[in-house]
This record gives sequence, structure tokens and C-alpha cells, in this order.
Amino acid sequence: MLERLAENNVLINLVWNYQPTSHEPYYLEWVAHLRRTHRQLKTVNESGEEMTAFCQKLSTLYEPFALWMRELYGDGIYYCETEGNYYFLIISQGVPVSGSDIVVSRRFWTILKEQLAESPEYKDLVFRKITDEHISTVIERCNEHQAKMKKRRQVIIGSLALGGIVLLLTVMVLLKVFIRG
Repeated sequence: MLERLAENNVLINLVWNYQPTSHEPYYLEWVAHLRRTHRQLKTVNESGEEMTAFCQKLSTLYEPFALWMRELYGDGIYYCETEGNYYFLIISQGVPVSGSDIVVSRRFWTILKEQLAESPEYKDLVFRKITDEHISTVIERCNEHQAKMKKRRQVIIGSLALGGIVLLLTVMVLLKVFIRG
């Protein structure tokens, strides 16, 4: 299932930034390193706070899977099995949780699933298995969004080109008027 996402330029394995709750000595270095080596994606959570994610793909032609799942399906713990491993994504209070949106081993997922069910912070979230329908819906929305963005880029580039041509023609006419007297 996750291969279909990759084929359609939908990203998983993003690094979601978080605000440390206590002193973490290497947090600022870690964020600085991510800013230098990864592309930043910015989003806003339900309370209007800006959230940042980092991805290895530098092109804007890629869409983040976590944000589309948040928009389409809301909060929850989403998971699916892939070739003996598990992909999981936790969305809490409209924000993808840092450390999720990755593929982990079956053993890790089994232990984590038990811990999440007992955790006071995440026990209210529903576990939802990611189905082919979820994947198809996300891919359709991403393709629609990319088509809109492509059309917008074409309009902007066309407007700039037309503006440049108009400016050149105006300069040519003014030069001709001034030279002829």
C-alpha cells in the first residue's frame, strides 16, 4: 500500500518538530541540522499554532501523507502492515505527533500499541487501520491539489512573461519616441 503513495509523490517518514517539555541539551542543534539538510513544511494546528515538518525530498511536487490524513479523517492512531513491518501515524489535537509517521518492526509496534492504549495522553484516540480506500482518497486529493498548483504556477509564469513583454515593448516605444525627437 505504501508503495502506491511513493509512486504518486505522497510522502511518509517526515520528521515532525515538537516543543520540548523540559531541557533537552541537543534539541536546538537537532533542529538546526534538520533546517540545513531537509525541506521545511509548515502547517497550522487546530489552535492556530504553526507546526513544522522536515522531509528529505526538496521538490514541492511531493505531498505529506500525514497532513492529508489529518484533514480527511481527523485525530487517531493510524497503522497498516507492510511486508512484516508496520507503518503508524499518530494525529492528536490536529497535529501529527513527532516520532510517528514511520515504518517500524512488528515487535516495536506490538509494544507501542499496548503503551499507547494505556497512555493518558493517547488513550482517547481510536486505532484505525489504513485501508486501500484511505490510500486512494489521499492520492486523489493530492493529485487534485497538484493539478491546481500546476495551473497556478502556469498562470504566474504566464503573467510574468506577459508583463516582461509589455515592459520591453513600452521601453522600445519610449526609446523610439525619444530618439526620433
